[in-house]
Amino acid sequence: MPALRFCSGAIARPMHRIQALLFDLDGTLVDTSEANYTAYSQALAEFGVAIEPRAIAARAADRQWREFLPELLRDAAVDADPARIAHRKGELYRTAIGGVRVNRALLGLAAAVRPMIRTALVTTASAGNVSAIMAHFGMEALFDVVITGDDVVRHKPDPEAYRVAAERLSVPADACLAFEDSDAGAASAVAAGMAVVRVRFTEATP
Repeated sequence: MPALRFCSGAIARPMHRIQALLFDLDGTLVDTSEANYTAYSQALAEFGVAIEPRAIAARAADRQWREFLPELLRDAAVDADPARIAHRKGELYRTAIGGVRVNRALLGLAAAVRPMIRTALVTTASAGNVSAIMAHFGMEALFDVVITGDDVVRHKPDPEAYRVAAERLSVPADACLAFEDSDAGAASAVAAGMAVVRVRFTEATP
């Protein structure tokens, strides 16, 4: 089950000052790693690149497809359009959403604090994948603001996504509490001036 811990880079803030909770998606609210990288592996195979999901994960962690797909194609000496592969990956990924693990505790928290506290989803995932996940798991009504990788120029660990989210929430950054699983995500929120809770999916113990 998911475990939470405060990020060492975060500045502790009294909870009465928190006006907004901001949640990462992949690895935080849902664990999409297996479905995500398997879909990339299958899509790349259709374009002539044989690579295991685990190898893709090592190259793609905390990066958007625009960054790592051109590298994979170049290394494989395959002349293909990364955007077409990303599109095909999205089609394959959406058929596997049913196997994604969900952090029910954090989703429950997001539901419980509304409307007393503003909420946002802040992710580097594409808008298409985010919409598919939110629709499948009924998350649409949980967030006042949704920021995807399509909404920003610079992705995590750059603070742009969290700064944009705070602006759209009309909440000061130092009154926001972010939930993140990755080093890049936590660094992004801290650089934006927010406190961070680190989230880690672990196997349930008997």
